[in-house]
Amino acid sequence: MRAVAQSPDEIAWADTCLALAGRTPSSTHAPTQTPTSLAPTTVAPTTVAPTTQTLTPTATAAPSFPTAANTGAPAGWVPRETRTSTLRVTSGVVQDVRIVGANLELTGPVTVRRVELVGGRIVVANCRGGVVIEDTSVLRGQTTRASDPEAIGPGGYTARRVKIDGVAEGFRVGGRSSGCGPVVIEDSYARVVAPDSCADWHGDGAQLYDAPPVTIRNVSLILQERGGCGGTAALFGPDRQGNTSAVIDRLRVQGGGYPFRLGVPARVTGLDIVQGWAYGPINVKCSVVTEWTARIVTSDGVFVRNQPCNTEDGR
Repeated sequence: MRAVAQSPDEIAWADTCLALAGRTPSSTHAPTQTPTSLAPTTVAPTTVAPTTQTLTPTATAAPSFPTAANTGAPAGWVPRETRTSTLRVTSGVVQDVRIVGANLELTGPVTVRRVELVGGRIVVANCRGGVVIEDTSVLRGQTTRASDPEAIGPGGYTARRVKIDGVAEGFRVGGRSSGCGPVVIEDSYARVVAPDSCADWHGDGAQLYDAPPVTIRNVSLILQERGGCGGTAALFGPDRQGNTSAVIDRLRVQGGGYPFRLGVPARVTGLDIVQGWAYGPINVKCSVVTEWTARIVTSDGVFVRNQPCNTEDGR
């Protein structure tokens, strides 16, 4: 076995001995290798062809608006009382009553709950405020006429989960010049149908006339016409008729020459307009609308396109 020098002195002594013996000293270092010079690699940039993206309407369902099935008197409801004459209430609560062929007249701050009217209407006689109408149905009677008045009105009321179905006129918002208070309509449904006797019919799902401020929130309004008997609009809030202002948040309208007609200062968001109009989707005085989001949808609620506020009439 060969010993390996461990210190510089031992290495020097070994080299001396080897030199005297005529051999190559062990301390002679092997030639240093010249580092290999690597030429820089040039990578050509990759050219990616631009991608053209075609934007198409997204076939998504519309928000879940109220229907005839989830508004009005609850399913399985049984009235405590049925009457065929007009019921006048000054204060308190009226509930679980069916009224056939007659009206419900409210002459003070009254809460109406789970009431069904067949062939009658709700008259807010003292319309300065304080009337609340909940889970209530106003349905057509045996016959309807073009001259039939509104199902509920004129002002100072809150309608919540109300169903109006088959009558010739829907919600009325009015009475401002007589002191009627603001109106709130929410989570409700109205289907106004061409009357049996048409004559000069101008039906609306909801109409503003001499109207105090109105808020419409999560509501469905349908105007169902027939050949030779056309109404006005699902929502009709024209300019130049003494109307004040409107806040509309989540509203679905269907039917009429213009389903959505509005000429008052307003904020309009979440408006769905169902295809199928005579003249156009909207007739709006857009210069007085401070906020607007609307879209066109099919009768099944499938998105077709966005609808800008691009008119300046509202009559």
